[in-house]
Amino acid sequence: MIIDAFGLSDVGRVREANEDNFILLNLGRPAGKATPFLLAVADGIGGHAGGAVASGLAIDIVKEDMAAWAAALPRPDVRAALGAVIQRANRAIFEKAASESALLGMGTTLVAAVIEDCRATIANVGDSRAYHLRDGKLRQITLDHSWIAEQRRRNLLSEAEIQNSPFKSMITRSLGFQEAVEADFFDLDLAEEDYLLCCTDGLYGPLSEKKIVKAFKHHRQAKDICPILIRTAKETRGDDNLTAVVAGLRDGQPDVKPSLSDTVRLEAWPKGKA
Repeated sequence: MIIDAFGLSDVGRVREANEDNFILLNLGRPAGKATPFLLAVADGIGGHAGGAVASGLAIDIVKEDMAAWAAALPRPDVRAALGAVIQRANRAIFEKAASESALLGMGTTLVAAVIEDCRATIANVGDSRAYHLRDGKLRQITLDHSWIAEQRRRNLLSEAEIQNSPFKSMITRSLGFQEAVEADFFDLDLAEEDYLLCCTDGLYGPLSEKKIVKAFKHHRQAKDICPILIRTAKETRGDDNLTAVVAGLRDGQPDVKPSLSDTVRLEAWPKGKA
């Protein structure tokens, strides 16, 4: 299987800075046997400076450590590797925040996935999500680590009580909040024409699952799907940073080969847009 991947991040219509970060990376040589492919999204917490620093640090560490994992012989278990990289990123953010008063309280969500041999291993901390799309049906893979999601899972409060609570925006797990963090892990079998979407709450928050599916309905390539998701979310609300990373599985050569140069960060809402 060949992976066609693309990522897009946008500051949104209200925020002045983009605290989201993401990565798409082929973890091996493109020729010969299929090599692992990494995608990850991080949503910074703690203000313009702190949030961007935390998410950027997390993504840099994920990139560095997972590249080392892919090059190792024999290669360690991917779930263990993702768990180790999450703990290292968490400690690095925690220690940096403790050493610099301007960064106190910073943190980040993280969702990371490694695709290898038609199988994805996914890890998450916080409320950035991974979705799986197959045959026009969307399924959320990760579980949000947020107060609002946990209340819904417990079914102890009404939806009206949840929406009116002062805690409805609270994240219950993030990288950098404590010296150690607990991540969730998921294994997912993939098939030809499946898609994996990793995104921040600024992307999925304004969009119903029906609208997300619609973005995939008439387009095959990831580079065409991501802009539709971003544009639709911004037109619906757009009050937060938005990031979408899409990976699609193809049998044989894709129409467009994935390239890091394809990834885009938009720092301003284009002039003339309502």
